[in-house]
Amino acid sequence: MLLVAVLLFGCRTVPTDIPDDLTLGELIQLAQESVDAENPNAALAYYQAILDRFPNDRAAVATARYEIGFIHFRRNDFEQARTEFDTLLAMYDTEAGSIPEWPRVLANTLLAEISDSGR
Repeated sequence: MLLVAVLLFGCRTVPTDIPDDLTLGELIQLAQESVDAENPNAALAYYQAILDRFPNDRAAVATARYEIGFIHFRRNDFEQARTEFDTLLAMYDTEAGSIPEWPRVLANTLLAEISDSGR
């Protein structure tokens, strides 16, 4: 099924109808493959699907938020990156024990870089 989805969506297209039966792991894999294929718009669609479909998986939400912010950072869309990172960091105010530490560390590093450069 995953191979079929990858073939249907192609390298540079943005999925408009992501199959409902994809697992969290499949969505993450498709998002990462999209980033690797330099198709950030597709990656954003898959990460958004994770946020929409798995809102109670706080580790997945934290990962998706970080990755969405990082894509915007790489695009020099620093305002949107800041918004995503701030949303991610707010999760740690109430849920720090239920989500991995690495997204917070990396988000803070990139926010500092944005601030230091005056962006």
